[in-house]
Amino acid sequence: MKKWMIISVIIVVIGGASAWFFIGKTDKTQNVAAAVQTTAVQKGKLEVAVSGSGSVTAITDQDVTADNTVLIVDSVGVESGDTVDNGDTLVTFKNGDVVTAPYDGEIKSVSVSSGSNASQGTVLLRIEDEDEYTSPVTREDSGGSSESLGGGSSLTADTVSVKEGDVVKAGATLVTFTDGSILQAPVAGTITSLSVASGDSVPNSEPVAHITNYSALQTTISVDELDVTKVKEGQAVEITASAFEDEKFAGKVTNVAKVGIASNGVSSFDVTVQITDPKNLKIGMSTEASILIESKDNALYVPVEAVYTSGDEKYVIVPTTSDSEDSAQSTNKVTVETGIANDMYVEITSGLAEGDNVQIPRVQSSGNSFQGPMMMQGGGFPSGNFQGAPGGDFGGRSGGGMPSDGRQGGN
Repeated sequence: MKKWMIISVIIVVIGGASAWFFIGKTDKTQNVAAAVQTTAVQKGKLEVAVSGSGSVTAITDQDVTADNTVLIVDSVGVESGDTVDNGDTLVTFKNGDVVTAPYDGEIKSVSVSSGSNASQGTVLLRIEDEDEYTSPVTREDSGGSSESLGGGSSLTADTVSVKEGDVVKAGATLVTFTDGSILQAPVAGTITSLSVASGDSVPNSEPVAHITNYSALQTTISVDELDVTKVKEGQAVEITASAFEDEKFAGKVTNVAKVGIASNGVSSFDVTVQITDPKNLKIGMSTEASILIESKDNALYVPVEAVYTSGDEKYVIVPTTSDSEDSAQSTNKVTVETGIANDMYVEITSGLAEGDNVQIPRVQSSGNSFQGPMMMQGGGFPSGNFQGAPGGDFGGRSGGGMPSDGRQGGN
């Protein structure tokens, strides 16, 4: 009796172990099968972009000093071709100053007319002497009070025509000085500060006002040295702002820095982007800018990780159907040619057709988490389940983004 009991226990143990073995094998086969992923070759618009973050600044944001005042021309007494004697009146300004001929000669050209503005150093006309030497005549050749403007250190304000908060156009009069000269707005914008009043002595080099244009905005982003060579002035830019998550703003590249900033052995370059229509954006808001480098319609593309490299060859792994249900699924290595690419997708220009399935290299461990592809030396093609390495950096460090139609292949 004892003998039969022992035999029964042994049979039960052996049966249980066999069942555990076959069930575990079946589960393992199912898990491995589940780990084999494929994706279909898609067709659509593929874009390559370089992106970066920055903040909103004003394109025009500058101090205004009195070192470039103007005089208004009242009349011009000569024209091109006239012969003049030393001391003849050439130009009269509205403040009474007069520019006279510095020597005998012939007027070769006249650059101003009645009502013209004459800044310091402005060439009013050109005169040729008896030795056929032509020289310019400027406002500083005046015999009146404007001579002090060239070498003087300050002016006295007579009338201040603006106040803080005023919006001015370029050329608007800001200050009129007692010598008859005028300080004009060099750019359009808002007067954000004003530090002069009637009767004040105004040093030529010190700011008397500050102008900011809140309707002309830009953002400056930092671009990696590997990507900056792709960025050119005039390229289209899509901008988003943290303050307006669901809104996009258009822009264009206006400047690419010629000198980079090095940090930890890597250089980055500032790229300035003008915001075409700032809408409700405000100075200081944080932005993300995506610069469109290249775009192609009706491109065939697959995920970057589906393409492998072996020397000069690029290829994908295409699963093939088997006639026997019991046999393992087989794969073929298909050589392809690639085109443009971003961080997520690469264009296939030869070797595949839309709808073809390609294998994505992912393998499931004994647990239920997926592991990335294993690196194969030399990009080899191992037997059995393929676990080769993706080939090359198609997308660049900063570039990326999905195709514009947003489609993703994957089963």
